[in-house]
Amino acid sequence: MSQDNIAYGGQAVIGGVLIQSPKGWSLAVRDQKNQIHNYFEKRTPLTQREGIWKIPFIRGVGALVDSLYVGYKGISLSDTLYYGEQEEETFFTKITNTLLIVSILSLLIVGPRILIDLLDLTQTMKGFAEGILRGVIVITYIYLVGKTKDAQELFEYHGAEHMTIASFEAEHSLEIDDVKKFPKEHIRCGTSFIFLIVFVSLLTLPFIPTLNVFFTLITRLLHVFVVAMISYEILKFNFKNSDSLIAKIFATPGIWTQKITTKIPVMDRFKLQ
Repeated sequence: MSQDNIAYGGQAVIGGVLIQSPKGWSLAVRDQKNQIHNYFEKRTPLTQREGIWKIPFIRGVGALVDSLYVGYKGISLSDTLYYGEQEEETFFTKITNTLLIVSILSLLIVGPRILIDLLDLTQTMKGFAEGILRGVIVITYIYLVGKTKDAQELFEYHGAEHMTIASFEAEHSLEIDDVKKFPKEHIRCGTSFIFLIVFVSLLTLPFIPTLNVFFTLITRLLHVFVVAMISYEILKFNFKNSDSLIAKIFATPGIWTQKITTKIPVMDRFKLQ
């Protein structure tokens, strides 16, 4: 086991787990025939590269781009490995699906503010209300999706990822008997980002005035980057000062959220036949 001071991260994917390090990211997926597939891609995260990506606040945007890029590739690859090669979508189907996704995302981005604007509130209160509504929508969505069978297994892989990384960081082995001693919640989990999004939004949305639908969409998209910049710096502070009172205050709601998004893995389910 490496003794380097490296903060490993990852996420659950379809049928497995993705782990990311400063050297690249790897994937392990168990397909429907109970065969395990491994994949590794060498890649230096933006936040580890020289230049503007190391500048405070700018590095938050880099972390967001890294997360979206690697996360999308990991989910796409795990889908192929788990279900096998499927018939390729037609160009028309791809366009239709893309337009549908863009439309839904646009509605979710603009919708909360449109609803809040119907209320007779001050500009500041509208901002607070919009931030709270966005947080409620996200938490509700995660909770409802988490009730499905597929999500339950995904959340078990999420818990397994946290327990494995925690065992590694404690310089224990990666054998099941050691790994299962650790909690399924982890302070560095991206789920904590959900709380920070709500918190930072409450502080920043009151400064965005009521605009028409188009500019509301544009400002909310730009707002995502502002939230990423501020939230990443808070996360960095938490990681370096995990024993401080401030870090625990910020980390606790994220740990609570992980009660929904992680499950203790059922070890027998993941044993090889």
